[in-house]
Amino acid sequence: MPTFIPPTDDFVHYGDYTQGGLQLRLWRFYKPEPRGRNVYLLTNGTYTEVDQRDTGQVVKVYLGGHVIDITDAEAASLTAAGYGAYIS
Repeated sequence: MPTFIPPTDDFVHYGDYTQGGLQLRLWRFYKPEPRGRNVYLLTNGTYTEVDQRDTGQVVKVYLGGHVIDITDAEAASLTAAGYGAYIS
């Protein structure tokens, strides 16, 4: 069974260490951590990473930061949408 790991952003900082006192400046020693992006399957069969306000348009949500078991049909659909590099 294939698995899908949604893309991540690897530039997320935990605080703005340029402003504030010593407690905030300590964050500059921490490396940026990855943050998962959600992938939404819409009712028209397309995929998007844009947050959806109208949840009636969403068929399925692939939560970022998780390893998700998918079917072969979903793997083919995600590959066609450009997410093939995130399927193993």
